[in-house]
Amino acid sequence: MYKWLDQEEWNTFFKTYLSGKVKEIWESVFTMCNLFNDIANEIAPKKINVTYNQLEENNSLEVFKRCKLITKRCK
Repeated sequence: MYKWLDQEEWNTFFKTYLSGKVKEIWESVFTMCNLFNDIANEIAPKKINVTYNQLEENNSLEVFKRCKLITKRCK
């Protein structure tokens, strides 16, 4: 993976590996979503000539945020 990512992207990707703690798992999920967004917005129009669906991403993130809230309430 490091062959295709610059140093900053690699460092961000590495932060997505888990420790098993719920708080860190959620941090990892959102870190990976943000990294995916950044790379997809860069690659989609330039490399594969498609428009990145930002609305779909926003809706997906909203689902994750709601799941995180539910997780907090279930403790």
